Amino acid sequence: MKSTIHANGLLKILCLFALFGIAAAMPAAEIPVADFFKDPTYGGMALSPDGGKLAVAFRYKERLALAVIDMKTKQPKLLTAPDLFDVAGIRWVGNNRIVFTGIAPGDKFSPKNPNGGIFAIDADGKNARTLFESADQQRGKNALVGRFAGILDRYGTSTNEILVTYNDRRATEPDVYRLNVNTGSKTMVAMNPGYIREWLADHNGVVRAGMGSTPKERFIIYRDSEKSDWRELRRWAYDSTDYANIITPVAFDQDNKLLYIWVARGDAQTQAAALYDPRTDKIVRELYANDTYDVTILSLLNSDHHLIGYAYEGDRGLVPAYVDKHSAELHAMLDQELPGAVNHVVSRSDDDTWNIIRSYSDRDPGTYYLFNTKELTLEKLIRPYDWINPARMSEMRPIQYKSRDGLTIHGYLTLPAGKEPRNLPMVVNPHGGPWDARDEWGFNPEVQFLASRGYAVLQVNFRVSAGYGQKFVTAGYGQWGLAMQNDITDGVKWAIAQGYADPKRVAIYGASYGGFAAMAGLAFTPELYRCGIDYVGVTDINLLLHRMNRDWENERPQIELMVGKDKTSGDNLDKISPLKHADQIKVPVFFAYGELDPRVDLKHGTRLISALKSKGIPVEVMIKPNEEHGYHNLDNQVDFYSTMERFLAKYMTVEKTPEVIVGPAEVKEFPAK
Repeated sequence: MKSTIHANGLLKILCLFALFGIAAAMPAAEIPVADFFKDPTYGGMALSPDGGKLAVAFRYKERLALAVIDMKTKQPKLLTAPDLFDVAGIRWVGNNRIVFTGIAPGDKFSPKNPNGGIFAIDADGKNARTLFESADQQRGKNALVGRFAGILDRYGTSTNEILVTYNDRRATEPDVYRLNVNTGSKTMVAMNPGYIREWLADHNGVVRAGMGSTPKERFIIYRDSEKSDWRELRRWAYDSTDYANIITPVAFDQDNKLLYIWVARGDAQTQAAALYDPRTDKIVRELYANDTYDVTILSLLNSDHHLIGYAYEGDRGLVPAYVDKHSAELHAMLDQELPGAVNHVVSRSDDDTWNIIRSYSDRDPGTYYLFNTKELTLEKLIRPYDWINPARMSEMRPIQYKSRDGLTIHGYLTLPAGKEPRNLPMVVNPHGGPWDARDEWGFNPEVQFLASRGYAVLQVNFRVSAGYGQKFVTAGYGQWGLAMQNDITDGVKWAIAQGYADPKRVAIYGASYGGFAAMAGLAFTPELYRCGIDYVGVTDINLLLHRMNRDWENERPQIELMVGKDKTSGDNLDKISPLKHADQIKVPVFFAYGELDPRVDLKHGTRLISALKSKGIPVEVMIKPNEEHGYHNLDNQVDFYSTMERFLAKYMTVEKTPEVIVGPAEVKEFPAK
């Protein structure tokens, strides 16, 4: 494969962006804390349908602004530079009009959480328009109920209109509108019949399927055409184990007759791709499945909507599985040209001639390339974290072991570069969520920061984590502090038994649910840990349910099911809440919370802090008045991680060896790549 890295063109882009206020960071002799956590110089990007222009969000005056790059001349043009929000969710409507979403600084863009407003602008910077106001704009006008729109899809082949969801009639039940991105005028094309949360349109722009949920059930509605009545296809209880009945529509096929769906299959009930006939309520055929991992991506070509292939998050990043032979050959060329990395398409022209490729690894946050699939040229474009030197980062090894009840648990062990991987001080880092979340292979700033300070880092995808099949998820229902915690404990014992971790120097740190798991570890297995860190973590499940975020109220029965709430009593939740077992915590704890957190009430921290202080347990506390669920301000992040570094250095030096009981573990470890 011919590879052309246009160095001069790349330098031209970077130098021109420097005129907008961006400067490349020089590598430091010693890696500062801020280098791991400061924002990237570039955000999302999207190719125009004809591949002639690239819309990109880039760092400008502390915000992500919007620019367009002419792909022939590599000339960038600054279009808009908001001072109150970051540009995200970039889409082209035709080859001249760009639609984007604004999000609060530090937040992550999510189509399912459309509270950042929708805006449009021409590729030459003219005709800027606010299509829907953001939450902040509405609050500024003293709106009592937020009205939010989310971009659903293209509207057929239109270069003027798109489909959006909008909750103008009911706060939690959006309808679908056809929106003119030039004038802002909109027309309702699908009225919500009740409880529909997500919608699906066919390739002509006709909304024909909806996914709904009541507090106790989920269901799917469908119609044959825009003039047809809605009818229900399937309904199932939230805790149903009738996996064959549970389907998720993903997209219509080329003929707009059949649906591509996700459906569970096999012993693990992993999510598979299948073709489904909504007229007969039958699965026509299974298309692709993996016995271990959920298939999560299905790719169609924009020009004719033919199926390109699938992908799943494997043990070493995103794994493609192509149906289209030519696409498979092209990807093989990329992997040969960019070895040792995960290479995937983040944007493509409608005819697939031009692809934007992101290439990343466990040690490398990633580089974006322009790939011409006809001429087979590859051009380096953008490196958003250009101050990170992959050679100084640490290896992230996929691992797996058996939990005490025989369930296979997957995870990752990151070993500090330059250290012999034996008897290392180790930080256990359970992920948040815990539902619809998992740890993945790839560059993780927190993990790399800890590894740079000499710690091994253990990440455990305990039961209920996403990506390993529906049985694995439901195995975690009602298991907070119980089997989910055992999975983490058994992972620690595995790392010690394998000789990686020094049993005298193990700490546990987590955020949100991970904070719960960290405190549960200290309360229920105090012999394992020298210290713990609770970052915006839950400590009392009854308090979590009593002071629940109002946005979660519609899902209360589901949440209560997953945490294991007894319908007649909350006593069982006290048994697994770390706050109720504060007397069992014997080691120092560092607490960090935000006063404005809408998800985890500050009392989760302050009550446990008071309980530990009353016992004389060493406690360090950081409460930021201007932060919510996690710190977004870089100065606050640096303060937090610097304090974490000092805290670990102080308490991971051990004079007395704790007694650690290590049980047998059936181990299978993936070899280093």
